[in-house]
Amino acid sequence: MGKYKIEDFNKGDKVYHLSNTKLMMVALEIYEDMNEVECRWLDSAGKIQIMAFFAEELGKSDDLRPPFTISKISY
Repeated sequence: MGKYKIEDFNKGDKVYHLSNTKLMMVALEIYEDMNEVECRWLDSAGKIQIMAFFAEELGKSDDLRPPFTISKISY
């Protein structure tokens, strides 16, 4: 499962389900007692979908960005 726990999530986080990295969602509510994050996204028809996922099923959008590196420039 994922590397995140329920306490790693906040309202407004951009997240994705580990099974589909292309579908970005927004965390609406955090239910610590149930270990669930309620998320909202637009489906392919443009309709709003809302569903709760276990924290371990989710990743954060920042995980998908390429690593930032600084190259040393020589003159």
